[in-house]
Amino acid sequence: MEIPESVRDDIEARANVVGTAIGPKRVGDRPTDEEALIVLVSRKLPETQLATADRIPAEIEFDDRKCKTDVQEVGDLRAQATAEPAERPDRERRWRPAPAGVSFGHVETTAGTLGSPPLETEDGETVVVTNAHVAAPIGTAEPGDDVLQPGPADGGTDDDVVGTLVGGSEIRPDEPNTTDSAVVAVDPADFEDAILGIDEFAGFTEPPTDATFTKSGRTTGVTTGDLRGRDARVRVRGYYEEPTVFTGIDVFGPMSAAGDSGSLIGIEADDGFRATDLLFAGSDRTTLAVPMDAVEAEHGELTPVGATAGTGDTGD
Repeated sequence: MEIPESVRDDIEARANVVGTAIGPKRVGDRPTDEEALIVLVSRKLPETQLATADRIPAEIEFDDRKCKTDVQEVGDLRAQATAEPAERPDRERRWRPAPAGVSFGHVETTAGTLGSPPLETEDGETVVVTNAHVAAPIGTAEPGDDVLQPGPADGGTDDDVVGTLVGGSEIRPDEPNTTDSAVVAVDPADFEDAILGIDEFAGFTEPPTDATFTKSGRTTGVTTGDLRGRDARVRVRGYYEEPTVFTGIDVFGPMSAAGDSGSLIGIEADDGFRATDLLFAGSDRTTLAVPMDAVEAEHGELTPVGATAGTGDTGD
């Protein structure tokens, strides 16, 4: 189902609304078979506390069809890098070789998550993936900058350089963005072909609608959640003074916290873990992620290289 821009504009202009998405209507926090326009609100209020113009109709009509709405409270949506050390020191320490799922960040920023094992670009360069706000912070980063493992918030220093920034997506304040992603050139000998706490990495796939999704992040470790909506247009804090608009986003149940930005979200398939999305923002009620096809549209096709350099059980 496609929702006209005019319909989204109208709904998103109402009080407390931070975005819209398409997904199954939920009843008693359980998905139904009925597709709905999901209205994401920072706080769910009784209708009596809202002006008439700000109330969300139970059903909307467009193009000679009707569609139910489903109002879901998502809290304060923010980019999820962090300036605070993790409560689980194992993932914030130095790892050599480093598995995906541990602390990572640009030399001038805080700390997020090393998203992927080594990948090969279309040009044959070996890279790893994370968020732009983790490895290519706005107004600070340039191609060739150092990226550390662990990130600076977790004590990373010049001695912890593991890669150099190839490029990050430009995140614009005045128009919709489709991705928050970056690729970092690395030596595969410094990395594992694995994601900490998850099966062997097998590549990318499209997200099924009824699967259980898993991620491995620097702050909350391995967590699972469900896919609640697709094609979201949503406003996210943490980039500029005013919220930044992202489109084409996938909306998951709560499965992340500050510091998990850059994690891959995916499914455990017969041949290993297959990533569907790149986590970049969220709250205590929801997690937002960029579909991997949008990441590859920005950076080109990315293929697992199968580099394995050790067990990663000890630091140095």
